[in-house]
Amino acid sequence: MRKLKTNYLIALTAASALLVGCGNKGSSFDLLAAGQSFKQSAGTINPKMDILWVIDNSGSMLPEQNQMTANYQSFIKAFTSQSTQYDFQMAVTTTDTYLSEANFQDNPSLAKFRDGVNPDASCPQCAQSGIYTMLPTTLNLDTVFVDNATEGEEGSGDERAFSSMRDALNSPLNSGFIRSGAFTSIIILSDEDDFSGANRPEYSWFYGGGIPDHDYTATTLDSVDSYVSYLDTLTGSTSTSRNYVVSAIAVQDTTCQNARLAAGSQTSIIGQRYDQMVDTVNQGLPSFVQGLKGDICGNYGTQLASIADGILSLSTAFSLSRVPDPSTIIVTVNGTNVPNEANNSANNGGFTYDSASNSIIFVGSAWIPPAGATINVNFAPAAYGQ
Repeated sequence: MRKLKTNYLIALTAASALLVGCGNKGSSFDLLAAGQSFKQSAGTINPKMDILWVIDNSGSMLPEQNQMTANYQSFIKAFTSQSTQYDFQMAVTTTDTYLSEANFQDNPSLAKFRDGVNPDASCPQCAQSGIYTMLPTTLNLDTVFVDNATEGEEGSGDERAFSSMRDALNSPLNSGFIRSGAFTSIIILSDEDDFSGANRPEYSWFYGGGIPDHDYTATTLDSVDSYVSYLDTLTGSTSTSRNYVVSAIAVQDTTCQNARLAAGSQTSIIGQRYDQMVDTVNQGLPSFVQGLKGDICGNYGTQLASIADGILSLSTAFSLSRVPDPSTIIVTVNGTNVPNEANNSANNGGFTYDSASNSIIFVGSAWIPPAGATINVNFAPAAYGQ
């Protein structure tokens, strides 16, 4: 009986396959393990990540902004520790960027990404960085992020995170932020739900007529699905395969809601539309790296680290050219075995196989390969010809 032996060598800048075998008509073949070798270096792979923070700048939000900026290192250290590999952009907008629209304040300049706000009595520590898009090469990146993300609490009390996100991403003042081939992440921080749609009647003297604030039954309230469709189109995604993720740190339950109200928050509304957005987008993502429904009353360090891990894992997935038998997959990085995430007793990640994209995905920042790493994936094919 003759055998077919297949070896694959894939560099991330090019792929080639060599098939060696012989056999005449009627010959039978045994399936031998196929191997794939990936060479990862700064010159051949530089995953692009475009990250937009949508921050609630309404009254009572300054403590939460301070919590987020105080724990920012939990998020950014995973990117900056390998800055020669990761090509990221980060920017900040607020939940009242929608005021740039013609039926509100009709001021397009309000859609420009934020670089912080001028200090005042309510926020003496506020500052402006003068930098609107943060990069791996940005000097004093930590300080710049703190300045940009500390947006104070003088913004509109009519939070519209979804339409503000759209207006910022559509603005010519921010052109080039969403890049072809980049993985996009939207991170929302808010203590009130999104109510994008028509205007509020109590502000009719300034904005024009509209719907009551926080009215989930209003027929003119924009649907969450309309914003998911917008992001699908913007990023070239489909409902079953998305190259973007949405996370929201918001009020998740009545315990958090009541605690915030007791602490003096004017309003605190459970983010059910945020959760719907996260859940809908997650339907097109592997379960182990989906967007986070974070708790604004919870541990910011842990939650920001989880969001960062998900972004890195999804943006550095490795596609396989053949369909493997998942039980036979062995992955090494620089000669060291990477555990299967499902069987890792240390519970700190590893690799996992995503059948939908036929990819190996590294879960957890501890297992994401550094620049210059050699990655080997060996497996037995699931069937001949696959």
